[in-house]
Amino acid sequence: MKAWLILQEGPGGTGQGFLLDPAQRPLWSVGRSKECDITLGDRRASRHHADIRWNGQRWEVADRGSTNGTYVNGLQVHKPYDLRFGDRITIGETTLVLREYDAEPVSPTRPPRPHRSGPTVEGRVQAARPAQQGSGGGASVAFWLAQGVAAVAVICLGTGAFLPWLQVTGSVSSDLAPQFQGIAKIIMTLTAGTEQVKILIDGLKIYGPITLVLAIAAALVLSVDAFWGHKSAVAGIVYLVMPLFVSVIIGADAYRYAHQYEQLQNLKLIFGLKVSQVIPLVSKIVDLQFEWLIGLNLTVAGLLLLLLAGVVRLGVYALVCRQRRG
Repeated sequence: MKAWLILQEGPGGTGQGFLLDPAQRPLWSVGRSKECDITLGDRRASRHHADIRWNGQRWEVADRGSTNGTYVNGLQVHKPYDLRFGDRITIGETTLVLREYDAEPVSPTRPPRPHRSGPTVEGRVQAARPAQQGSGGGASVAFWLAQGVAAVAVICLGTGAFLPWLQVTGSVSSDLAPQFQGIAKIIMTLTAGTEQVKILIDGLKIYGPITLVLAIAAALVLSVDAFWGHKSAVAGIVYLVMPLFVSVIIGADAYRYAHQYEQLQNLKLIFGLKVSQVIPLVSKIVDLQFEWLIGLNLTVAGLLLLLLAGVVRLGVYALVCRQRRG
């Protein structure tokens, strides 16, 4: 039974057709090696990945112990699998489709018919399904876009962990009377050696270690996902869950600190004064300014970019699943 095996999607190109004729060639080897009958330019395909062979009744596909496995209609096959017209064979990132041989049969007792003008069978199949092939290309573009965004997020998170996050500057308040300003400046000069105090808060002294671990984990997921391809949703889920988890940790700590600050304000000092009454007095003497530095900016950008990579990556997986069902 003659059939067409159409290369529908893959890094090595699309639209190429192979005429399967059991009378001429009952077995076709498929893989990355140039020794195979069908050579795939796919780095995720094994050198000798699978065989397409005639079993006397129909064509079947048999995996040859490949590293990444052979799939038919999205399901991995571990033993010879009988093929039907329309079945989609996935090897690495390449998809082959078995199509019916829709030309008139050629009698073995007479020479083949002359070539007819017009589009070939491969051309008709390719023209009949431009949208599906376009979707495959779109999935690949979106997949590598997500990988690029995740890579930038890893760089931002890893770099931001080692840089200063916050700078606190304290100086004598300009609201004080001149004579009090002079006294306050003298006190600050004697105690701090300057009229202005600057405190740099490094990322590693607060949440930098957490974001650094996040960057390392995301880099590992990125490496595995780039090799494994876009057939799994694990990477997208990890990209979404990890920054959300870190954000929850930071938010929980911020809430705890705010609650402790409220309790601190109710503490009583000498002469029955409360901390809440002293804080406004101190703020009239010292102006405090807080400035976000590049480390915090990079960390926030890295968290947002990792979330974006997760959304795009899950979208790629949904698109691939829809193509398989189609």
